[in-house]
Order: sequence, then C-alpha cells, then structure tokens
Amino acid sequence: MENINSKKLRVGIIGCGKIAQTRHIPEYLLNEGVEVVAVSDVNCKRAKEVATDNDIPFYFQNYEELLNMPDIDAVSVCTPNATHAEVTIQALNNQKHVLVEKPIAINIEDAEKMVDLAQNKNKILMVGYNQRLSPIHNWVKSYIKNEGIGKVYQFQSNFQHGGPGNWSVDGKNSWFFDRKEAGFGVTVDLGVHKLDLLQWLINDEVYQAQSFLSFNDKASVEDNAVFIVKTKSGVLGTFSFSWNNPQQDHRTVIYGEKGRIILGESYHGAIVELNNGEVIEKELIPQLRPDGFLNSGVVDHFVQCVRTGRQATASGIEALKTMKILLDQVNG
Repeated sequence: MENINSKKLRVGIIGCGKIAQTRHIPEYLLNEGVEVVAVSDVNCKRAKEVATDNDIPFYFQNYEELLNMPDIDAVSVCTPNATHAEVTIQALNNQKHVLVEKPIAINIEDAEKMVDLAQNKNKILMVGYNQRLSPIHNWVKSYIKNEGIGKVYQFQSNFQHGGPGNWSVDGKNSWFFDRKEAGFGVTVDLGVHKLDLLQWLINDEVYQAQSFLSFNDKASVEDNAVFIVKTKSGVLGTFSFSWNNPQQDHRTVIYGEKGRIILGESYHGAIVELNNGEVIEKELIPQLRPDGFLNSGVVDHFVQCVRTGRQATASGIEALKTMKILLDQVNG
C-alpha cells in the first residue's frame, strides 16, 4: 500500500455551500500537502461553479460518484445536518477519512454508528469544532489548568448572531430553517460549539441540564435557547444562544476562587481579572489567509491527524458527548 505520507493527500468536498466555500476549500488549497480532486453538490450548477472557480478537476451532482474515486483519501462533509450520518457512513465504508461539519448527526444512534465505524475502519473521524483550535482558547485552557483563577465555580456563555438567513448561500430559504434537513435550530447550530468549548476549557463534563427554547412565527426550528447546567465536579453554568441578535454577543465569563476570565470582548482576546486587583489582557490573533480571512486551523489539524494517525482534538467521540447532552434537552 502506498504510504500516505509520501504523497499529497487527495481530498473531495461533499456539499458546496457557504462553509465549504469559505473554510474547507480555501484552507485545503493553502495546504501544500493536499490536492483537492473533486466536489459534489445536489445543485450541479453550484458544484460546477465552485470547481471552475477553484481549478478543481472533477465535479458531481451525486456524491457517491465522488466516493467511488479510488484515489481520494479523505473527504469533507459539508451537507445539511440530516445527511451527515448517511454521507459519512458511506465515506468510511469507502475507506475515506472524514471531516464532517457539526453537528456530527441529528440523532444519537447515527452518531454512535459513525464513531464505531471509524474505529472499526481505522479512519479519522473529525468534527468541525473550530473553537478548540483558537489560539486564545488554548491559552485560556492552559491558564485554567495551571490554576490561574483557582478552582472554577461558575460560568456564563453567550453565542448570538443574526442567524443563517444573513450569511447562508440560500439566505432566508436556507435549509437551516427546515426541520427535516436541519433537525434542530440554534441549539445545534451554535450550542454545540459553546457546550463543547466550555467542557474542554475547564476539563469537566456536564451531567445535569435544563433547557428553555423559543420559536419565532416563521421558523420550524428553535431560534432562541437558554441552558442551565451542572458539571460532574459541581460547576454551575448558563448558556444563551440566539439567531435574533444581529449585533452579536460572544461573551463568556468563567469565575474561579482567585478571579475571573472574560472572553468575547474581542474576537481573539481574553481578560483576566484577579481578586487581588491584577489584570492580564491577552490577544492572540490566528493566522490570516492570503484572502484576509482567518485560517481556522480545522483543515490543517485534520490533515495532520490523517498523516500521523493521531486522534483529532474534536474527534467523533468528543462530539458524541456534546450531542448526547443537547439532544436529550431538545427532544425532552
């Protein structure tokens, strides 16, 4: 068998919507060890345009044709939520490593099948939780681990913006608002990020939660959500998610016995305010791409994991933990 480390990693993109166009494709193209071979989309016109604009050799309407290409090593799954499991399972069965956008699936049974299959096939299954790869979040995690604010007691975390109608390629007609295709609304779109991030930052797991959801008149999925949680070590926390705040709110505050850490006052900064009056301000800007946008690090991490065989920081196993909490609340 050809050593994957001795050649360029050959990649296919399944789904050519906004996340594929603004993150996956640009970041794969910037990685010198990668060749993007093919794209697919149910909208064949869109697939052709994306392939043409990015000098990608092949495009398909049916993703199975892409998966049947024997020389493709890995795929990104950027399709609507409800199809994540189906596409990922077929990709794994076709011996491809998979980077799937969040959420990993829209039900626990499918997510468990994906995780088990990846292990059985000895393939990387990574979920696009980009916030674990942020430099400032890694600094905060290290600061908490080194007891900079002492024992953590409580946290508050917001993730609010104007909703996918403002940025999706299909605007107000986006599949994000269709329960059949999305499965859920803001809870899974934004909630997975913050719930995963906070558990990772404080190295703890939520074991008890209560949620409150609301719907506007036009949406079939929830567009506002508040969660109250308690972790295994007794930390209390609240989350607030919304698609109805165009001014946006990304603020997170983590309280400890020695002080507090504030995230979200700026996109890439943290402020530590200690009880003794000391204030530490930290700003760590991620690498910029040539187009001026941030390199999320998601694709580079995935490629590195495929080459080394190491488990991704945002593995399918980690994503499954978060989804169990969220789906228990939304379905409860």
